[in-house]
Amino acid sequence: MNVKLGEYKGFDFKRPEVIVKDYEINDYCLKIRERYKIDVDKKGIVEKGDYIAIDYDGYYEGEHVSKLSAKNYHSKIGEGFLMKEFEDSIVGKSKNDIIEIDVIMPKDTSIRYLRGEEVHFKIRILSVMERIIPELTDDVVRSFKIEGINTIDELKAYAKDNIYYQKMMAESAKTINEIMRKIIETSEVQLTDEEVESLKNEILEDFKKQLEEKNTNLQIYLSYTKKTEEELIEQCKLEAETYLTEKAIIEKIAQEENISFSKEEKERYSNFDEEELNQKLYQKVVLFLLKENTNL
Repeated sequence: MNVKLGEYKGFDFKRPEVIVKDYEINDYCLKIRERYKIDVDKKGIVEKGDYIAIDYDGYYEGEHVSKLSAKNYHSKIGEGFLMKEFEDSIVGKSKNDIIEIDVIMPKDTSIRYLRGEEVHFKIRILSVMERIIPELTDDVVRSFKIEGINTIDELKAYAKDNIYYQKMMAESAKTINEIMRKIIETSEVQLTDEEVESLKNEILEDFKKQLEEKNTNLQIYLSYTKKTEEELIEQCKLEAETYLTEKAIIEKIAQEENISFSKEEKERYSNFDEEELNQKLYQKVVLFLLKENTNL
C-alpha cells in the first residue's frame, strides 16, 4: 500500500497528567506473583483450601474394587473434587494418617452394581501442601519467564511502563482518536482491494464465532437489529479500511521518526508473534503522537 503522510505533529491538545505510584507498581507485581504460587509442605492438620495427595482403595464385600481405587491422587480440599465423605474424613487429619470409612455409593454412580451399596475405603494421606505467593527475588523473577526481565528492578520498570501506558490510554482515548482523525484527513493511503476484502471477511467470520459463543447466530442477530446482511458486510468493510489505514499511517510515522525497538525490547519480545509486535509498535507510536500533539 502507498502512504503519503499529512500533518501529524503540532496539534494542540491537552495532555492528561499520568502518575504511576509505588503502590500501583507493587500491586502489579503482586498479581504476577499470584500467578506463580508455589506448593510447600504444610505442618499440622488438613484444612479447607489445602492441597493433598492420597492413596485410596475401595472394597465391596471384602473384594478390592480397582475402579474405586487410586494411587497418588491429587486434590484441593473444599472444591468438591472428592466425595463429601472423603473430605469430611480427611479434614483434621495429618500427613501419613490412615483413614477407614464406609460410604453409601450414590444411586447414579457409573458402577451399576454398587448403586446405593456400602463400600469400605482405606485412605492414606501422602502429603499436605499449601499454596503460597513466592517472595520477590531475582530468581523468582526469572521463573516468571517474562522476556528480558531478570531482576526485581527490571520487573518494576516493566510494571511501571505497562501501568503508565494503560493509564495514558484510558485518559487519552478521546484525544488519540482526534489526533488520528486529523492525521487521516490530511494523509493519503491507497489500500488494495485484496487487503480490504481479506480483512473484511476475517472480521465477519470472527463476529459469527462471537455470536455462536453466545448461543446465537447471524440470522437472529440481523433479525434483532433489523439490519440486512449487506449492511453488516459494509460495516465490516469500513472497519477493515479504518484498521488498515490507521495501521499504514502508524507504520509510516514509525519509519519517518525512526521509532523502533531498543536492543532490550528486541530481547524481551523475541518470542512475540507479528500481531503482538505490531501492538507494541503501535503503543510506542501512540505515545510519540501524544507527546508531539499535546501539552500539559
